[in-house]
Amino acid sequence: MPTNNPTSVILDVRNSAGNGDGWTNVVASNGQTYSYKYSGGNQSTNNGSVEYAVGSGHAAITLAFATATDARYRFDGVTFVNDNANQLTAQGNAPRTRVINDRCDAAIDAQYKVTVLDTAANATIPCDPMIRNKPV
Repeated sequence: MPTNNPTSVILDVRNSAGNGDGWTNVVASNGQTYSYKYSGGNQSTNNGSVEYAVGSGHAAITLAFATATDARYRFDGVTFVNDNANQLTAQGNAPRTRVINDRCDAAIDAQYKVTVLDTAANATIPCDPMIRNKPV
């Protein structure tokens, strides 16, 4: 049986509207437009999406900021949507790295909702990619 390999996801955040090419525009808590772009993950889309096989062991996703991302951005929190089987947990409190653990023992089609804090503007920015566990 295959095993679920650890996966890295990189998040880039900007305090301006994106120019397409994978950038998602969002309105931050201060009403300003920000944009974010995920890369990595384990899908050919290279957009931070992750898919694991149910029953192939626990998996970890290391989430970090892109090196070009301004140092004023910090992780403020990670929550989950549609994780009805309670597969996902977030660990760590480092300002620029988080680890998401996936038990991978039930099928889910969930999102990890990352909230980023812009320490210069004291504003939070929502950034949401997906995680999927599929039966093998």
